[in-house]
Formats: sequence, structure tokens, C-alpha cells
Amino acid sequence: MAATDASPVLLEVRNVTRRFGELVAVDDVSFTVTEGQVFGIAGPNGSGKSTLFNVITGIPFPPSSGAVLLRGEEIQRLRPHQISRAGILRTFQKDAEFYTLTAFENVYTSAVYCGGAVGADARRDSMQALEDVALADDRRDRPVSELSVFERKQLMIASAIAGRPKVLLLDEPAAGLTRPEVTQLADLIRTVHRRGITIVLIEHVLPLLLSVSEHLMVLNQGAVIASGTPKDVVRMPQVVEAYLGKREVSH
Repeated sequence: MAATDASPVLLEVRNVTRRFGELVAVDDVSFTVTEGQVFGIAGPNGSGKSTLFNVITGIPFPPSSGAVLLRGEEIQRLRPHQISRAGILRTFQKDAEFYTLTAFENVYTSAVYCGGAVGADARRDSMQALEDVALADDRRDRPVSELSVFERKQLMIASAIAGRPKVLLLDEPAAGLTRPEVTQLADLIRTVHRRGITIVLIEHVLPLLLSVSEHLMVLNQGAVIASGTPKDVVRMPQVVEAYLGKREVSH
């Protein structure tokens, strides 16, 4: 499901700031994500990308100021589990699975806790999520500790979509993957998107980000420095400078 110009705004971040004492990690950031969109977020290390996800989801802290709206309703004062039940779920850069549980048990836990499903409904949602990410049948009853890096990425995304998200926030899912696995991940993201889930994607692997995103926003030092179509944004001088540094002109 692709977003169109007429698609309604699903997620809005309005003048959000997050301070840690004198440090401003997210600085007056505003953007909108329309229903059905794949919205990419780029920026150098330390630019505030993951902190932005933290304040949107309330894990582990809300914004210092500003508002986060889901379908026009402010959610920044809700508890994290209330935000997930409202329809915003995220993944993390580091593994967040229960290693002693099986892959299926991890996904089932998310279906119950994040999605609010019970019994047969939770099992159905879990099985559908595992099918969507194409985790092999013979791996679903294995402990997470026995899964490969890519299989854990599949599990991470399955656990999130089992929670019935309206918006899925993916935080650098390509970390640790080989080039062929990054290609598989791109296909996986497209599959999830076709299921009707709106996606916001943080990624350092720019070819992946550019291949799946419809809109791209770039952060630097906590602030938005560019926003627009991916092909236009990557050519902007301020974006090149943020990644490569200011070039000295030789005389």
C-alpha cells in the first residue's frame, strides 16, 4: 500500500525537543507521516535519530516539550504500553528478544502484550507475523539463541507486527547484515509494507534506505536539515556536508 498525496496524516511530530541537562538531543523536530508511507530518517552518528524514536514511543522517556499525535490525538503523555496498544511499535538496534524462549513464544508474547490479543487470536496473529517475515517453519520452535543474525532480524520484525501496529518504527535493522542479507531485508520491509503497515525507517545503509523510502528526512545535531524525496535530499549541500564534512577549497 503506497501513500498518495491524498493520504491522511497518520503520525505527526510537532516541535518535539528532548533535553538532557544542557544537551539538546532532539531540537524542535517536526514532521508528518501519511498513512501507507515508508518514511526514511538518515543522519550521521549522534544526530538524534534513535532518541527521536525514544520520545515517540515513550521508551524510555517522553519529549521534554512538543507533541506527538497519532491520527490527530496527542499520545506523548501516555505510558509506553498505551502507546503500543494505540498502534505505534518499534524495533531496537540491539537484540531485545527473550533468548531462552522460542521464536514463536517471543512473537506470541508481543501479540498478547503489545497487540492485546488473547488465546486463539494471539496464536493466529503470531503465526501470520512469522509467515509475513518468512521465518522457516523448522526455526520457529528453536530458542532465539540458536538463530542466525538475519533470523533474529526476521524475528524482531515479526514480534513488532504481531502487535498490530499502525506505524512500525524500524531502528537500523540492517546493522550486522551482509550485503545479500541487506537485499533480503529490503524485500522483507516491502512485504510488511504491502500488508498495510506504515513504516518509519532509521538506517545507516543508504542504498537500503533510498530503495524503500518514499520520503527522506535528515537530522544533524538533533535538528532537521533536509526533508523531501530521497533523490533530491541526498544531493543537498547541507546533507553532503553533514556526512562528509565541509570541503576545503584549494587555491
